[in-house]
Amino acid sequence: MMPLIFKKFTFWFVLFSLFICLMNLSGQDDKNILVFLTNPINLYLEGWLTRMNTNPDTTDIFKPIVYLLHLLFWAILGIAIDSLIKIVEKFKMKEN
Repeated sequence: MMPLIFKKFTFWFVLFSLFICLMNLSGQDDKNILVFLTNPINLYLEGWLTRMNTNPDTTDIFKPIVYLLHLLFWAILGIAIDSLIKIVEKFKMKEN
């Protein structure tokens, strides 16, 4: 029997996010293209993130913030999907 955590979208989305962040950190995505394209929030924060990355005072905190935003986005999306699935399952149980 498969452990319950493997059936959760949150687990897989966070694992996906960590994989993308580790690939970027290892230098496989040195232009940040994969991190940028897999996080829709970056489209809205592009100007702010660019200013942060080009400012010598804030360059050191750029990557941790990008990774945190990436992880938070995918974790919140996974939690939302898991919650919707739970609501639908409860609704179906009441129907029967």
